[in-house]
Amino acid sequence: MKKNLHFFALLALILFATGTQAQLTQLSNNTNIRSGVALGSIGVLADKNGLLYATNGTAAGTASYANLKVRIDTTIQYVILNGKIYFTGIAGTTGHELWVTDGTDAGTQLVKDIYTGTNSSYPRNLFVFNNAIYFFARTASNGVELWKSDGTSGGTVIIKDINAGADSSYDDTYTTFFANNNVLYFDANDGTHGTELWKTDGTSGGTVMIKDINAGAASSNVENLTALGNTVLFSATDVTHGTELWKTDGTSAGTVLVKDIASGVNGSSPGQFVVLNNKVLFTTTNALFQFSIYSTDGTSAGTTLVKSFPIASFPLLSFSVIINNKLFFNATTSTSGSELWSTDGTTAGTALFDDINPGTASSGAFLLPDFLSLIQGGNYQTHLFNGKAFFMADDGTHGTELWITDGTLAGTKMVKDINPGADSSLNTGNGEFAISWFYTSTTFYFSANDGTHGNELWKTDGTSANTSLVEDLNPGSGDSDPFMFMFLSNHIYLTADNGDNGNGDRDLYIIDASVTLPVSLLSFTATLNNKAVDLNWSTATETNTKNYNIQRSYNGMQFQNVGSVNAAGNSSKKIDYHFTDADALQTSANKIFYRLQITDNDGKITFSGVASVNILPGGNVLVVYPNPVKGQLFFRTNKDENIATVRISTVNGKTVYAQQFENIQAGAQNKINVAALGKGVYYLEFISNNNKQTIRFIKY
Repeated sequence: MKKNLHFFALLALILFATGTQAQLTQLSNNTNIRSGVALGSIGVLADKNGLLYATNGTAAGTASYANLKVRIDTTIQYVILNGKIYFTGIAGTTGHELWVTDGTDAGTQLVKDIYTGTNSSYPRNLFVFNNAIYFFARTASNGVELWKSDGTSGGTVIIKDINAGADSSYDDTYTTFFANNNVLYFDANDGTHGTELWKTDGTSGGTVMIKDINAGAASSNVENLTALGNTVLFSATDVTHGTELWKTDGTSAGTVLVKDIASGVNGSSPGQFVVLNNKVLFTTTNALFQFSIYSTDGTSAGTTLVKSFPIASFPLLSFSVIINNKLFFNATTSTSGSELWSTDGTTAGTALFDDINPGTASSGAFLLPDFLSLIQGGNYQTHLFNGKAFFMADDGTHGTELWITDGTLAGTKMVKDINPGADSSLNTGNGEFAISWFYTSTTFYFSANDGTHGNELWKTDGTSANTSLVEDLNPGSGDSDPFMFMFLSNHIYLTADNGDNGNGDRDLYIIDASVTLPVSLLSFTATLNNKAVDLNWSTATETNTKNYNIQRSYNGMQFQNVGSVNAAGNSSKKIDYHFTDADALQTSANKIFYRLQITDNDGKITFSGVASVNILPGGNVLVVYPNPVKGQLFFRTNKDENIATVRISTVNGKTVYAQQFENIQAGAQNKINVAALGKGVYYLEFISNNNKQTIRFIKY
């Protein structure tokens, strides 16, 4: 307890604590649950030992799986495919192998014993791409190599033994997956060229090294892959330039050094890539450990220095947010200490934003981005709280407390001095559960210590008056260390220690208040309709949403508004939207890109993913849908065709369907029955008047 707390302040805190009604429901006690994922109306949970639980949001409906046949390896990321969770499971008879669960004990099964017997294949780096799971796994004969699975035993196969024989192509440090423009990138070592950049289409023949960047047996160790339209920017090492900025379009010829920023073999070591205003910002360092921020449009001339910082003054771009087209981040200088900075990507537009702890002292301003957006597939740096962002800072008087900013000095302020006086209420230095936070559309939940109740759960709407303790779970000065980890059926789930034993065992809770997240897109598609493009999207939830601006691009980078659709505003049910871009085909481009700019009533802006349509030579557009498909596959073109041949082939090149279509009408729907095809990846080839295009689709 704070020694200098005045009597009246202490009395107010005691009265406040005793008058607070319970706002949390305990679902389990001392179960030590550490993680969970929402799966429809069920939450699938795992304790610290990997034991699986399921919950429906009630204490009676929260229990471990009845048949303890498998534990989840919590050190390896799970993935969700077609409403099921795929994970690396640990079982006594099979070791570490690929498993699946639908949230029930009966629906929890071994997908395949890849390394048969009690040996373990250790499936790792699980990644969903084109309706299949890609991962690396070990066998005795192949080592750790590239595999894929459609969720069945028969459909779980090795793609290619990249490093032939028992040696492995997997690199523990650098191998990861990244998808862009229907290309799946990854790092691999074939035993000859070192760890280099590869790509795969799910077939052995389509799994190839893109380029031997660091020629010979040395490795280029590709990292930081970031999409800028159809181009992927990354850092890589070669013998001449050291670690520098590179780019690729998925071809060897299109994989080139962007710029030798630090000439010589030391390299600039680009890192912390962030997309801002159709460019990528990143940090570099030199031999003296001086850090700089650069901006790039993917060209050498367009790669420029934004700002250099003193030695060991590391700008934190990874913990940053974008407000009104400016990036806010922490950086340190000798004159202002560690403070909040902002940049628009130019030197003139980069400056100290607010010297919260004046002079050379540091406020340690530390932004608290909405990392839940990553789980939902969004960009956490653009997801804000009613156009604002929370951060923690010490102004030199009140200790480290919760602050909020709208991107202006007038709108940047301490939310509340939760631990009155110079002591701090927020602290990132106390281990696994030091500080936890969770954004909803109306409330920001976080853990804090007011000096009386220990580290407990708090909530705020960004104002001091509405910032309060939710509940003192570990009564008195004990710490419950709440950790929020899952959002299910409009409720937040958390674990905490209620102090009922000396072991620190954690309990499972649900916040009683029903809250909503901002707009949750279920789908966004672009399809041909005669000589126009139809945009369709569906939302699962909406909160305070004003409208959807439809934006078009012919290069995937520069977008312009082509129309707007009013939003429902607030909704917790599925809503379908539609917009027709009648002027889309007035171009010679071979591809058109679309995205949604989602605007809230308070001015907050976020963006959807990108949808696209392909244009054949001569301005002919071909659209194939639905994709994935189960029974009937349709295609449309925007121009009349007297005659055209359509062929469907497997990934191995075997033709499984061929038909000649006559008198194809522009915009007309043409049907192909693919129900008899086996599950997997196929290619539809459209040939007419010497024009040819191939589109990949998935049969499930």
